Amino acid sequence: MKKKILILIGKPIGLKVVNFLKKYSKFDIEVCTNNKDLVKNKSTKFVKTKKNFIDLFKKTNAKYDFLVLVYWPWLVPNNLFIKFKDSINFHPAYLPIGRGWYPHAHAIISNLKWGVTLHKILPGIDDGDIWCQKEIKYNFFSNSKNLYKRSEDTLLKLFKDNALKIIDGKVKAKKQKGKSITFFKKDLLKYDKLILNKKYRLDKLIKISNARSFGKKIFNYFYYKNQKYSFNIKIKKID
Repeated sequence: MKKKILILIGKPIGLKVVNFLKKYSKFDIEVCTNNKDLVKNKSTKFVKTKKNFIDLFKKTNAKYDFLVLVYWPWLVPNNLFIKFKDSINFHPAYLPIGRGWYPHAHAIISNLKWGVTLHKILPGIDDGDIWCQKEIKYNFFSNSKNLYKRSEDTLLKLFKDNALKIIDGKVKAKKQKGKSITFFKKDLLKYDKLILNKKYRLDKLIKISNARSFGKKIFNYFYYKNQKYSFNIKIKKID
């Protein structure tokens, strides 16, 4: 009998996960996304809000062997856990360090151990047992965009290397060990506003700038004579 798998995708990397699992005839795949740009055919369900998502799966009698979450933005409500036997979540941090939002940015600012993790989901925030994980080294000049891309690439490879063994029951998940650190969306906001007459260490300011810029998008700012200005440090190695 085919194993029934529901994949919840929030970012384009999710389509690569879907295509990988669809290569195996032993899986019956369903896909749901909150991102309209990722709807490639009628078989992909689109949910605009968390309420739409909850309502959709409350109404169905379908049960799944595995739930796979790929950069899914919403916690799965407790009453939906009866719909699946097991789960795999993609998380761009070396759990239990970096639960929650934007762990790559916090790693840069606070010099935290960083990597990626595939883990089970529980009703809490990224606190499920770990299937597998990989540490990723970074340096003083690493920036958010670079770390974000590295986490996507590493998570996809980690999934491809381990997904079949996990789904077939050949891998035993392990409890998270060590001190946990959880970040919320608001936790980065305190780094965004810079004060003109405040003293900053240059190394700290570089880290903040690298963490709070994403390509052309810059989150740091300051005010001068009631006018708001963006702030970004550009660094170039001199031979």
